[in-house]
Amino acid sequence: MAFSFPKASIVIPTHNNASTLRRVLDGMLKLNYPNDFEVIVVNDGSTDNTREMLKEFGKDKRIKAIDFEKNQGVCNARNAGIAKAKFPVLVNMDHDCIPEKGWLKQLVAAFEDERVGAVSSFGDFGGTSTAFRKELLEKVGGYDTSYGYYREDTDLTFRIMELGYEYRIVKAGYLHDHQEAKPSGKRGLFKYFLRRMRYHQNDVLLFKKHPKLASEFLDVKLGFLVNPAKDFKVAANLWEGSSKNLKLCSPRGIVLIENKSPLHALLIIFLALIYMLAVKASRLAGSVRYGRLLI
Repeated sequence: MAFSFPKASIVIPTHNNASTLRRVLDGMLKLNYPNDFEVIVVNDGSTDNTREMLKEFGKDKRIKAIDFEKNQGVCNARNAGIAKAKFPVLVNMDHDCIPEKGWLKQLVAAFEDERVGAVSSFGDFGGTSTAFRKELLEKVGGYDTSYGYYREDTDLTFRIMELGYEYRIVKAGYLHDHQEAKPSGKRGLFKYFLRRMRYHQNDVLLFKKHPKLASEFLDVKLGFLVNPAKDFKVAANLWEGSSKNLKLCSPRGIVLIENKSPLHALLIIFLALIYMLAVKASRLAGSVRYGRLLI
């Protein structure tokens, strides 16, 4: 029997990104999908012209909006979208990801296998372009707001996997129209560095909640130590999925030092080692905060 594509709800949290969001919504309205779908945009306290633009798009009944007066964070925004969604498949999509016409159909097709609870064309256990069976999202309680930002997607997928469902990666095309700006000046770099360090405290929360799955995901050795090589490779652009060309950069693609000479290579290696130690210090602080040792 041919697979009957279910109706789908697409949730898009947004904050101050009206120009790109317009392109995202234009793409959503051009989707080639064999059943009904709705697009729920959660305006998370934007101060640009997002509200006015959503009123314009709201003329199409497929586009619906939730408006937060103040910024409440991506987890709260996504949870609000989940609560409003009325269809059995729910898709998380970022406000800077423009879908190809066949994107939704390619993504949802994986649910033909009843063992699949979550499916993504993004990668490591969720993020943008990730679909869920809505009944499972309701069962696990949606996104855990304790994370704030970082690892919240992985946590949600792990909770669904722990119910006995599979997570599957598929090809479903979209354009990620995003380039994170490089911090300017020493103060900007320092603030960016501190923010990245705060994020890694969430590794501990993930490990505490999901010791078995997180151990494999984070490559935990000896029951508490994230493989130092893993942390080093992230900073040196040598991790799986990167270009693997030596340079000092963030996982989001901000290049701080290019490898243009042997001296540059030595400096990159030295600073990547410093980053590795700083990440481990951050996880140690997270260990105190969450009551589970991980460094």
